[in-house]
Amino acid sequence: MADMTGTTMATWLPEQWSELASITYRSNTVLEGLQDHRWEPEIGVGRGDTVNIPGFTQNTGASKRSTFGTGASLTFTATTESQTQLLVNQMAYMAFRLPAEMNVQTMPNYVSLLTDGVGEAVALKVDAEIASDNTNGYDAFTSIGTDNVDLDEDTLTSGEVNLDDNNAPNMDRFLVVSPASRASLMKIEAIRNQLYSNTIGNLSGAAGPGFIGNVNTYAVYMSNNLESGTSGKKNAMHQREAIAFAGQKGLTMVADINIEDGIFNQFAGYRVYGFKLVKTAFGREVDGK
Repeated sequence: MADMTGTTMATWLPEQWSELASITYRSNTVLEGLQDHRWEPEIGVGRGDTVNIPGFTQNTGASKRSTFGTGASLTFTATTESQTQLLVNQMAYMAFRLPAEMNVQTMPNYVSLLTDGVGEAVALKVDAEIASDNTNGYDAFTSIGTDNVDLDEDTLTSGEVNLDDNNAPNMDRFLVVSPASRASLMKIEAIRNQLYSNTIGNLSGAAGPGFIGNVNTYAVYMSNNLESGTSGKKNAMHQREAIAFAGQKGLTMVADINIEDGIFNQFAGYRVYGFKLVKTAFGREVDGK
């Protein structure tokens, strides 16, 4: 006896296309907001590609008059100042195109989903550049910690001591960790208690995406977008002034029709930006999981 099955009846079993879509969520964008944006207003559209940032030598060399009350001559200090150039010389973009006939026939929300995803994809690219650039990003900092090994209190303390030794302000200090390194922190009771006590019931959305609490002098952020080490991840700790960032305009979307290649509807989004490591001593790359 032969039974009918789903295979034999496949021609008569209709398939329905839902008007809803299952969206793949990308990792959150964290790093751009933690950089120093003070010079961004000076490099707007039409203002060139370079900001010259003058350095100022901190006054730590005061002298003491050797013979009080005698009007002895003073010793004058001559300082040589320097400057740092912040170049806006990078562009992150995402583009796609569809044959004109497919644009007509595709489900109405498909192009909208593609377009909405452009901004997030570009932002993630900028985040990844900050994390992995070995000249001006997190990868340019001196490395502490051990690849693919749990973060410990000694590593975090050594990074904090470095900032203190270099007179980095106590405010706007950030520790950016991968999900696995966050798990490492949660194994340390003292740190787990700090994260719990200062966030439970009042985790501030104003701190930005990825914020998970405070540890010592650091605001702690979690990111899926950090650079990979040999086996683990390259986390980072820094004070905001370490890296200067400037974006010219926000995300710009453009669309047109290409008839030369066969009639395509083309879409692209891009952002022009640049960043510069200004204070090397104000940060550390932190190897971990």
